[in-house]
Formats: sequence, C-alpha cells, structure tokens
Amino acid sequence: MTLPPLFKYLDVSGAKLTLGNRTFKHAKPSDFNDTEDLTIQSIFAEDTEEALKKIAGGFTDVILRHLDEEPTCSSPMKEKIRLIQRIYRTNPGAAELVRAELMNPGKRIYDVEYHRDRAQAFIAEINEFMQGYRVLCVSTHKDSERMWTEYAEKHKGVSLRIQPNLAKDSKFQLFRPVIYREKRPPLYEDTLEFIAGALFGDHEARIKEIVERIIHTKTLDWQHEGEYRLAIPIRKDEEPWITLPYHPEEITELYLGLEMEKSDIEDIVGKACIINRDIAIFRAKRDGGGKLVFDKL
Repeated sequence: MTLPPLFKYLDVSGAKLTLGNRTFKHAKPSDFNDTEDLTIQSIFAEDTEEALKKIAGGFTDVILRHLDEEPTCSSPMKEKIRLIQRIYRTNPGAAELVRAELMNPGKRIYDVEYHRDRAQAFIAEINEFMQGYRVLCVSTHKDSERMWTEYAEKHKGVSLRIQPNLAKDSKFQLFRPVIYREKRPPLYEDTLEFIAGALFGDHEARIKEIVERIIHTKTLDWQHEGEYRLAIPIRKDEEPWITLPYHPEEITELYLGLEMEKSDIEDIVGKACIINRDIAIFRAKRDGGGKLVFDKL
C-alpha cells in the first residue's frame, strides 16, 4: 500500500537517542498512554449469556450452510461435526429436532457462569499475548498542536519524517493506519460468524485478522493523532528488545520545535546531518493567525 507522509514526534532526549544510536524505540503496549490500547474487553459484542443463546440457536443453521464442506476444526470436534453433517444429509428432519432442543428454554444446555469465567480468563490470556508486540507509532500530522505539546515536550522537541527505503525492503513499509471507533472491538464481531469460522474457517487467516484489528483499532478520543503503526512480535525464544535500527536515508526531514533551546538545536541538527547529509531541516514558527508553519533552514 502507498503510505502518506509519516512523522515521529520526540522529546529532546528521545531525539538525541534516536539520531545518535540510529534506532527507534518501539513501545510495549503496557507503556501506552491509553491503558486499553492493544487489548480486548470482551469476546463477543453481546453479553456472554446472549452470545451463548445465539450460539445455541445458530449452531444448526451454520452446519446446514456448510453441509458439504470439510470441517477445519481439530479432533475430536472434527469427527463430531462430520457425524452431524452425515445425519442431516440423510435425515433433514433431524436438523429441526436438534434446533428445537437447543432452543428449548426449559433445557439450558450451557452454564452461563462457567462460560463467563472462561471468557474472562481468555480475555486476560489474549491481552497478555499482545504484550509480546513492540509498536512504533507515527502520525500523518506534522503541525498538530496537541502532538507537539504531548509528544514533543511542549514544542521543545522535534518531529522526524520517516520514508521507507523500498529498495532495501524496509520494515517501515509495514506501517498500517489506525481505525478509530466509538469503543474497542470485541474479539469476534459476529457471534454466528465465530461459529462458522471455528468449525469451517481458515484458522490462520482468522487469527491474523483478529490480531490486526486489535493492534490497529483505537477509540475516537485519539482520532486527532492520525496514527499509523508498525507492530512487530517478539519471536519465541528471542530476547525482549525495545529498539530497532533504521536505514539512515529513511530519516528524510527534521522539524525543530518552536521552543527548542539553541544548544539542543545544534546537537540534534549535527547528529541528523551525520546520519543523512541530504536531510531537509525545518524550524517551526507561527504565522499571522497563530498556526504552526515551518521555514526550511
């Protein structure tokens, strides 16, 4: 995908480390300002009891829609689904009997409290799993007052433009946009699709889609950030890390904050020019209307 211009806001210390060490710090999710970021709060869109009712009511319909498909779930469930499919094919009336039994209000086939506890344990497990990712967050805005205030030390820091080097197959090609929603998504958006996917779906693709949604979804309170993210998992048996190197030519522009100290400007500009002698350098100022604009130095 074609990426828009992307900017990383840094305070003075972060700028000196990033340019001096030629690495970007990638944050652990638990260090984010938004404590619910990279987490799930629920398995389904509905309450657990309502989700269980939907599952019981929709199970038969899911089997009928996939009557001639090979189940992809693991054993022993796979063999059970094959048997149910065979019964429904040879005796279509059996499906209605099973549906009526599952929906019989006098015969609840599930323990709500048990499944609610299991759901909470699973949520905690997923959220702990997400702590194994390291995330580099950038913005599409270079002139955001809030971003300069909150992430660049109240205009004392900098913003760096990152441009991936395609010829070197840069990891920065993997930046993806954040989608902003009213609230964080559940693990499964649709309860019946959860059943179909669990029994007949491509499990690897489902897991990838779920993880991508968790990583790249934030609430509307953060929409002003115009965020893109690069999320990289720490591999099994790999030592935890917080920084990764970049190609020097990928830092193409340096924006100096409005309130930067002269000594910091000299130090940071010096480091930037050592990294990339062709880097474009800009200094922030305010126009007649008080808006942030940048002069090229």
